[in-house]
Amino acid sequence: MEANLSAGPQEVAGRLAFREEETAFLVVREEDPDDWLARFDKGGGFPAREWAENMVRVFNRRLVRRPPGPSTPPGTRPSSYHRGGVRHQHGRGDHAGDNGGR
Repeated sequence: MEANLSAGPQEVAGRLAFREEETAFLVVREEDPDDWLARFDKGGGFPAREWAENMVRVFNRRLVRRPPGPSTPPGTRPSSYHRGGVRHQHGRGDHAGDNGGR
């Protein structure tokens, strides 16, 4: 069975873990260790354990830091938004993008 890659990336639910097999380290979902997401083959001097551990650590850390909802509610503009990415300071003699060394 082939993955449907044209559908875009799929969200992974829950935390990740890794498990060791004879020839590889597998990154798996904690809830279903038989469902592996990434495989790092042992051998040839490749640090497979370190890569698997790092992938799990980074993913799980991002889960903890992820806000429960959007950081800005739909339809609102953050207070730091400046159209075109350049803040213009009128009436102070400043040039666009130049804040006088401040």
